[in-house]
Amino acid sequence: MASGSFGRLAGRVRQHQDVVRFCLRFAIYSVVFFGLLFAVQEPVVEPFTRGIAWLTYRLMRAFGTPVSIDGTTVGVPGFTVSIRNNCNAIYEIGLYAAATLAYPASVRQRTSGILFAGSVLYVVNLVRVVSLLYLGYLFPEVFEAAHVYVWQVLFLVVVAGLWLGWVSRIRPSA
Repeated sequence: MASGSFGRLAGRVRQHQDVVRFCLRFAIYSVVFFGLLFAVQEPVVEPFTRGIAWLTYRLMRAFGTPVSIDGTTVGVPGFTVSIRNNCNAIYEIGLYAAATLAYPASVRQRTSGILFAGSVLYVVNLVRVVSLLYLGYLFPEVFEAAHVYVWQVLFLVVVAGLWLGWVSRIRPSA
């Protein structure tokens, strides 16, 4: 009986081997990418995060908002945020890159997909940080819900939407 179950399972895996291969590659690329990010935390990730804080500061100043900056901490009167790894979009970019690298496509298609989506995710993250600062400044009682629930979900929806859009462009359905 066990060998019959194993045979059926093996048959299903063979039937969906492309999906299984994608999932395994995605898992491996994700582990490699996140391990790499951990390894380059100080020379790459921290300056990247400081750059987001600086751009947030400059944008808010351009809109006439009284704002201050100290490293990765951006503040407005009565409210400050510290931009951390989960707030810098680098892991979401890594997740997108892992899925893109795992998908069967040409090097050119993968590279252009990662560069385009990485740029979009960077801009969306900047909008996220600026909007959260304004929310904290104007409506501090909704900051936590917007930060933890609304923007986390929206950001993952953007990642998935970008990837599914990329897949549909390189592999249009018949």
